[in-house]
Amino acid sequence: MENFENKYEKKNPFTVPEGYFDRLPEEVMGRVEAERKPRKVTLLNAIKPYLGLAAMFVFAWVMVQLIAPRFVDYDRMLQQQPEEVLSENGEAELDVDFNPTSDEILEYLADDVHDYELLYADLY
Repeated sequence: MENFENKYEKKNPFTVPEGYFDRLPEEVMGRVEAERKPRKVTLLNAIKPYLGLAAMFVFAWVMVQLIAPRFVDYDRMLQQQPEEVLSENGEAELDVDFNPTSDEILEYLADDVHDYELLYADLY
């Protein structure tokens, strides 16, 4: 170990190539000039962000439309709906004979809606 310390004690292990600092300013200025030149923008580079966004929406649509319905139990969902609204094949159907009068609608709303909500309804 003593021999190692004596060998490298006086010598600097870090050296610079000959003439490095003489060429340094020209090299730096050359790189700066190269970066100042405007880059040529291609059509693909211009629309690349929009293509990514469109791909994301297509992926989301595929997930919602094709994959997610496979995990939904429609029979269980239909059991949660009122039975009188469901037809024999399990689909929802509207009561075509239901035609309430204006007085019936107002009476229904009066039971379930506060007075101040009715005031706002008259404004629209």
